[in-house]
Amino acid sequence: MKTTGPFNKTDTVITTNSQPIICGTDLSENAGKAAVVAAVLANRWQAPLLLVHASVLPALALTENQIRAGNQVQLDDPAGLTVEVVEGEADEVLINLAEQRQARLLVVSSLGKRAPGRWLLGSVAERVAETSPVPTLVVRDAAPFQAWVSGERPLKIFVGVDFGASSDAALRWIADLRQFGPIEVVAGFVDWPPEEAARLGVSGPLGLFGNPPAMQSVLERDLREKVKRVLGEENVRVLVCGNWGRTDVPLVGMAIEAQADLLVVGTHQWHGLSRLQHPSVSRGILHHAPMSVACVPTSAAARMAGPRTRACQRVLVAVDLNEPHGFAAPYGYSIVNPGGTLRLLHNIVPLPARHRMDEKETGQAVAGCEEKLRALAPEQADAPNITTEVEVTVNRETAEAICATAERFGADIICVGSHTRPGFTAKMLGSVALAVLQLSRRPVLIVWPQAK
Repeated sequence: MKTTGPFNKTDTVITTNSQPIICGTDLSENAGKAAVVAAVLANRWQAPLLLVHASVLPALALTENQIRAGNQVQLDDPAGLTVEVVEGEADEVLINLAEQRQARLLVVSSLGKRAPGRWLLGSVAERVAETSPVPTLVVRDAAPFQAWVSGERPLKIFVGVDFGASSDAALRWIADLRQFGPIEVVAGFVDWPPEEAARLGVSGPLGLFGNPPAMQSVLERDLREKVKRVLGEENVRVLVCGNWGRTDVPLVGMAIEAQADLLVVGTHQWHGLSRLQHPSVSRGILHHAPMSVACVPTSAAARMAGPRTRACQRVLVAVDLNEPHGFAAPYGYSIVNPGGTLRLLHNIVPLPARHRMDEKETGQAVAGCEEKLRALAPEQADAPNITTEVEVTVNRETAEAICATAERFGADIICVGSHTRPGFTAKMLGSVALAVLQLSRRPVLIVWPQAK
């Protein structure tokens, strides 16, 4: 296939990828920009390009020749580019075709309305992006993509990241895109300060703007590590913004500040009443973002390259010094990688008010517990290249203290000992180990006591 005219480039494409790029078109100016981007990506990915025009009224539908002429596309390789005219609503047609053809990407323009009312159903771009089974690129400007493909400059991408599966899909899609040209990435996370303060065990007043410095540094570290696992560190930086309101507007503001050409977000694809219960960040971004937007569904993550293993570099071992043991510690040392860090943690449960220790007594108790924890660490010869740290917390709820410490520490796994094996006693009385299992967002290894 050769492309001329508005594509500003003449390339010969040998199609090696059977997954097509599908582009919706109605020959409007905005649809033309989308077609330009679809063509340059198809050339770079060596993928078939399918231009689709949908019309509810067959009599008003464009012909294939009109679409080719309108986009000034000349066919040299019949397998390279095809045009289809399909009866039906544009969003439904594009989504069905993407699923049937197992498309690599859907490309649409930023405008395009579906009757009878945009306020209820949303634009074609919004409906496609929110429900498509494949990544959807909503194009507002073709120039940055043309400059990127021609090697004039890197493509500047801002990606909205959280700590769920949807942003994993977005990051992996960017990693796939990076194979075809230089990319500069800014990853942004908008947190809700009360939630993060509770998760990290951060006490004290919270301001209306931003995060406390200690909490900000932990969130930046966690975001950097999440992005690094997929994209590495080259040409990547992270931004964290604490915000008490909605998420979409701050993300768009961060993308504008980063001068991004493309804003990428993951989508959960809620259906039915779930869409009313879970506000759509992607929909708000599609409304407000002045740059092109790519929405990547969570289901797309399985088809994209990503790390298959994860190093265990930080292990948190919870130790109850009130019991004459430390049987969880050896298991922790057995799983931490060379060069990693193991932190031994003990929590002091405060006494009732009438017996509560003063500040000096509390300090002495903490120092004594730290000394006992250090005594549990093996000799250097037994645990080479492993750093041991100790921490003592004071919290009425031990399980909460363990989970909060794990978040601040960035533990890859929590190792906790249980005094009783699971059974009737544990269910009736409860246990710290079971509570940690319920509360923790991180993997937990429970070490049961040896059978007598």
